[in-house]
Amino acid sequence: MALAVVAGVSAETPAVFQGGTIPTLSVMSVEVGGGEVLLEVSVDRTGAVTAMRPLRETATFTERMTSAVKTWRFTPAEADIPVSRRKPGGPTTEAVDCKILVAGVFRRPAVIGVTFGEPIKDVAAASNDIPFPTSVVTPPYPPGTMSPGVVLVEVKVDLSGSVTDAKIRVPSAGFDSAALSTARQWKFRPARPGGATATSVAYIVFGFPVPKG
Repeated sequence: MALAVVAGVSAETPAVFQGGTIPTLSVMSVEVGGGEVLLEVSVDRTGAVTAMRPLRETATFTERMTSAVKTWRFTPAEADIPVSRRKPGGPTTEAVDCKILVAGVFRRPAVIGVTFGEPIKDVAAASNDIPFPTSVVTPPYPPGTMSPGVVLVEVKVDLSGSVTDAKIRVPSAGFDSAALSTARQWKFRPARPGGATATSVAYIVFGFPVPKG
């Protein structure tokens, strides 16, 4: 499983993930296949999640994604206060509402052979406020590990949609290296808030189910 969160706002400081429930994986995999879930998430100026709009769904994974994401909290995005509204000696930036892309990619538990599962369905188009993944890479299962793992990676997305930096935010022993190398391979259609291409920050949670076979 890979879960990505991308802040796409016309702001000098993007929304920053602070905490919340991260999807967990059972010791024994029960899903028979993989899947993808993409959500466009609204975050208000207090840093709370206020709404979610599905863009892509896989029936067995959508509820797990939405249940986790609705608990998330962020440091709010900030933008410059227009000069006409600034007060002498006052702040120059203010918290703003933003949209965030949450992309979940659930890897198949089978290492060898074919597994079956629910079909992936595109159900809505993303707004220009958020970046959108055009190349989603599923992480390999690290050799020598026989338990599930979940890793949170922070990535920076540039104006061309490439990942320019990646760092671990929530580690999981044995899985961090695979998560980082995979995150750097993702490609995005960059965010275009207000019609202008903007840089953004993404949060990708990579989940690794116990492999079968």
